[in-house]
Amino acid sequence: MTAKSTSTTQSRAPKPASAGSSDDPPGARALAKQETRAALIRAAIALFGEQGLDAPSLDAICERAGFTRGAFYVHFKDRDDLMVAVMEEVGAGVLDAVLDHGPAAPTSGAFAATVERFLEAVTSGAYPLTPAGGIRPHQLLDACARSPTIRGRYVELVHESVRRLAGTFAADQARREVTDAAPPEALATIVLALVIGAQTMLELGVDLDLPRAAAATLELLAPTRDPGRDADDPAD
Repeated sequence: MTAKSTSTTQSRAPKPASAGSSDDPPGARALAKQETRAALIRAAIALFGEQGLDAPSLDAICERAGFTRGAFYVHFKDRDDLMVAVMEEVGAGVLDAVLDHGPAAPTSGAFAATVERFLEAVTSGAYPLTPAGGIRPHQLLDACARSPTIRGRYVELVHESVRRLAGTFAADQARREVTDAAPPEALATIVLALVIGAQTMLELGVDLDLPRAAAATLELLAPTRDPGRDADDPAD
């Protein structure tokens, strides 16, 4: 659920579950626990990006993080609980990087700017559910099928994506920069469905020209011209 990690992890003996001495002040112990949890999430993100969702074992994740299984179970109930934490970490980062929040959107061309950022994220591997990102979409769907917890978190991310995209479309519609033939929420849902479909096509190895498809989407969503206004325009 993230780009492939480019960092290397030094070999070290796994640390036990206790993060900090009992003599440490409460604040230091709490900070050590947070750092342990963050290290386990980072390790999972790196291994998922390198090997996919299914291959990395809990032992491999703990070894990459430098902690024991005992430390793992202090912070997570099971592997699914860890996957949800990874989804929250990576999903929030992708949403913040690609999708603008209504008032924070550019003064013009908000959706076009969003499309450009999405293409950059796909090319760089920052968008996880692509070959460059390292996560196979079918693996995420398999995880959703077997785990209601993972499915619920993924659905929440979908809803949040639609909400943010709808804010972008509402801003562009107010400026007459995208079509008003459908409400913002409907346009956002259609675009997200196109993204999910593109993920599937890329995994299947379909020869998909993503920049060209993005340009066609922008053209399809361009504002509808007013025939009456066109008739009043002077001839070229």
